[in-house]
Amino acid sequence: MLLLGLSLATALWSGVQAINAEARASYARAAETLGQDQLSRLVADRPIPQEVYVTLRRAGWLVSPVVEGRLTVGRRSLRLIGIDPLSLPVEAQQVEFGEGDALLPFLTPPGLLYVNAETQTRIEGAELPPLRLSESLPPGTALTDIGQAQRLLGSGPTVSHLLVHPGSPQPPLDPALGLVLQAPQDGSELARLTDSFHLNLTAFGLLAFAVGLFIVHSAIGLAFEQRRPVFRTLRALGLSGRMLTGLLLGELMLLALVAGMIGVALGYGVAALLLPDVAATLRGLYGAEVPGVLSLRPGWWLAGLGIAVLG
Repeated sequence: MLLLGLSLATALWSGVQAINAEARASYARAAETLGQDQLSRLVADRPIPQEVYVTLRRAGWLVSPVVEGRLTVGRRSLRLIGIDPLSLPVEAQQVEFGEGDALLPFLTPPGLLYVNAETQTRIEGAELPPLRLSESLPPGTALTDIGQAQRLLGSGPTVSHLLVHPGSPQPPLDPALGLVLQAPQDGSELARLTDSFHLNLTAFGLLAFAVGLFIVHSAIGLAFEQRRPVFRTLRALGLSGRMLTGLLLGELMLLALVAGMIGVALGYGVAALLLPDVAATLRGLYGAEVPGVLSLRPGWWLAGLGIAVLG
């Protein structure tokens, strides 16, 4: 009963932590797309005409245009990003495009669409430019040339924002352009939006663990009552109270480790089973793309073992 209670409690806690860890890792990858966590941007409250980009370059601004939007492919929504690889800052280069003639397939029709393997399986067969694999991109994100992105999104000759090269000169901005210099984003906006969702999941995991501890407490109490005659016999044979306490603590520690390992394994199974549904919920509520495949991350399984021993 002790092993069962602690294993189930650890399984539910570990499963919740595994799902949270996978989601937060996905948010971090999304925040790193095109160096959003490192590069400043020029943004406006409306699409920026391409003429503004030309004006800024002539004024001395080292900027690179980016087009970003949601593209519906079948029943899926894809985050489409269009870039100019010739002016893109090094910090934003997530894909190796090559140089010279190797760059032509990306720049010329029909163009190329870089996606990761999971996204490829979702959109394969759709009427899109040829797909190329790049595991550096987060799920649900596609990268293409800015001209192809404008055509697919129907945005016309406009851009979403302008990436600023780090360390480049920043002459005064003409207020008539309606642009604002935005500092690098310190963390993902998605992570902030979904904090309450993950907090609720964590609270559910703690509640489940607490319920499991009640089972463990009852099992330990029953075990001690049943073994009282054995303890009295051992004391009568000369075993000191300190030694007896140490042996009991060692036994409990061993049982906790075994229950923790079983619980972490069960938690991995629970998380793998529930992750697609949680990913669908996050996608529907917040537009967050979370992979449907669970990774074995040291953080959550070590936390599972630790909380089993502490419990």
